[in-house]
Amino acid sequence: MHRNGMDTMKQPERDNRIKKYGGWAQNISDTEAEKIVHNYGDVAYLFKRIIENVFGEDYSYIVERTEWSGNSFTLFIHPEGNRFLDEMHITFRNPTSMIAKSSFDVKQSSLDCDFDELLTEIDEESRNWDYGDPDVPWEFDLSTSDCYEEDCYVSCWVTIHAYHSDSGDVFQDLPTVDELDEYLENVNKIIDSHKKK
Repeated sequence: MHRNGMDTMKQPERDNRIKKYGGWAQNISDTEAEKIVHNYGDVAYLFKRIIENVFGEDYSYIVERTEWSGNSFTLFIHPEGNRFLDEMHITFRNPTSMIAKSSFDVKQSSLDCDFDELLTEIDEESRNWDYGDPDVPWEFDLSTSDCYEEDCYVSCWVTIHAYHSDSGDVFQDLPTVDELDEYLENVNKIIDSHKKK
């Protein structure tokens, strides 16, 4: 595939391979991709069943990428067909942790308050939202929210830790997509309440 350090695979070949197998196969041959699918395809089907069972069967999911660091394994998952949740990062260890991400686009001129005031209200209100285990509350973060002139976005990160015994389910206490959408709907309601009538 490489000659003198240069990638000789043509872009149409790469695009077709991505379409057929997914992004993980973009830099390997069709033969290699087919062998991986044939030899490891059952694992993909198992993960599909697990993800749908844990997070909800009403949606489809794309595993964008995975990471492994010796003592932990992370899935980067995009749900499709839901209302607010954009992305989930699930890291399997003890505790299992999830970062749920969502972003709300807002025009500064459409608000009846300053964008920073909106963020302050969302942050203060989020402390009253009752979700998760009372001993391990969900952590809500807006620190990556920002404005570029007129275009603003409320960037929400929700961190959830699921503690389990050594014999426990690694998915124990992780929320479904519906539960995360319900939580994030609170953000949407506050934004809507500050849109000029």
